[in-house]
Parts: sequence; C-alpha cells; structure tokens
Amino acid sequence: QRATLHANRNGYAYALDRVTGKCLWATQFVEELNWSGGLDENCRPNTYDPNKDVQTYVPGTAAMRGTATEGRGTIEGTLKPGHMGGKNWPPTAYSPQTNYYYIPTIDGCNKAFTEVTVPGQHKPRQLFLGGAPYSTYEDPDCGRIWGSITAIDVQTGKVVAKHSTKYPQLGGLLTTAGGLVFSGYAEGAVVAHDAVTLEELWRFETGSAINAPPMTYMAGGKQYIAIEVGLGGAWPQWFVSATPELKAQVPSNVLYVFELPN
Repeated sequence: QRATLHANRNGYAYALDRVTGKCLWATQFVEELNWSGGLDENCRPNTYDPNKDVQTYVPGTAAMRGTATEGRGTIEGTLKPGHMGGKNWPPTAYSPQTNYYYIPTIDGCNKAFTEVTVPGQHKPRQLFLGGAPYSTYEDPDCGRIWGSITAIDVQTGKVVAKHSTKYPQLGGLLTTAGGLVFSGYAEGAVVAHDAVTLEELWRFETGSAINAPPMTYMAGGKQYIAIEVGLGGAWPQWFVSATPELKAQVPSNVLYVFELPN
C-alpha cells in the first residue's frame, strides 16, 4: 500500500493513504504530550467536536485568546510539546530495508501566560513574538528540554526503537542502504546509529555545534556523507536559555565530508 508519512509538530506521526487520504495510523512520538487524550480511527482527537469553531481537547493545556466567560478558555496554559513543536523543520527519514520511519524529536514543554508590555522593554534585534502569550524553554515548571531519534514501524504504526539525546534533535536524519541512520548533534558530534536498534555505532566530534541535516552522494564509485557544522537558526533564540552550556560552543561554518566503507 502506498502511503504518505508525516511527523507533525503536535507530537503525532501520521500515515495516510496516498490516493484516498484515509488515515492508516497515528502514533505519538514525543515522550510527553498533554493537549490530546488520544486520536480516533480518523486521526482526529477523540474529543473533536465538528460543531465548535474553537476546539478545547484537554482544558488547561492550550492558551487561547479571550476569557473563560467568553467560552474560550484562558490565556494561561502548559503546552506539551512546546511552542517549537515535537518536531520542527529538520527532515525525517525512511529506510526501505527496515521499513522504519525515523523522526528527530523535541521533548519538553512551555508555559503561556499574560505578560504586561512595558514601553521600551523590547531591545532591537532581540527575539520578539508580538507580545503575550510568550515563554521560553527556561520555565522551572517545565525543566530541561531534550530530544530523541524515534523509529516507527510503518507496517504497524508502533514505536519500535528510541534513542534519547541530551538536546533536541534539530539537525535532521539520513538513512543509508547499509543499515545506518546519521544525525548531527547539538553538542557537535556526527553520529551513526544502527537502523534497527538505534544503538550508537560511530561518533565524530567536530568541535562546534550542529543543526544541519546530513547529506549523501556518490562519486568515483564511493559513497560519502556530508554535513555542515555551526550552530545557527532558531537554536540561539529559542533553546540556549534552557541549555546554557551550549553558549560555550565555538561558532564555525565548516563542511565535513566522510567516506563510507565499501
């Protein structure tokens, strides 16, 4: 059966029939998720009400404009996964050899709250989201953020392997026909994992942080893995407050290329 796979920011991965769009399965891939009490056979939240313009699947877990008296909940909320989602832009990967779908995850939460805006408080070039609700990944109630590489069996929709990482996976994944899954870690390592167990098989320390996806190509009959090294993008804005040790990472802009053995 031909299917489309999608790992959503909401913490669920979906398999849909490519012709009809029918839901084949939906699976939670983050460790903590509180906005939904589960999904039905149509991949919709169990408490979905088609007669409501605004859905509140689990009261108190989502911040919404308006007030409780208006029937729209409250601006306060604890979000799991957080504002950046359980997965962001980094690419997932699929292996025809294992029939597994591999997802780079962001685990953690955010708290949304009403914040009084003070004129002149915002500094130029500082992250600004337009006012409340706003919070970073440094809330003591949420604690530290982390990540994982999660493998789902496409045939069953079940999580079959998970490799937890100290930091969120913002580099993306790549599979090879030789049974490997490659990833770039925030602390600066290029890592190869076993495609079945996700056990770490090989690690190369680059000396700088990574949040770019691995690439592969053939040249002269040999296969190569390439990855760009140097922390950038959303990480310094969103995540460093919750991972202060990464502030010590040396900035760089380097392309590493590795030759795979025959």
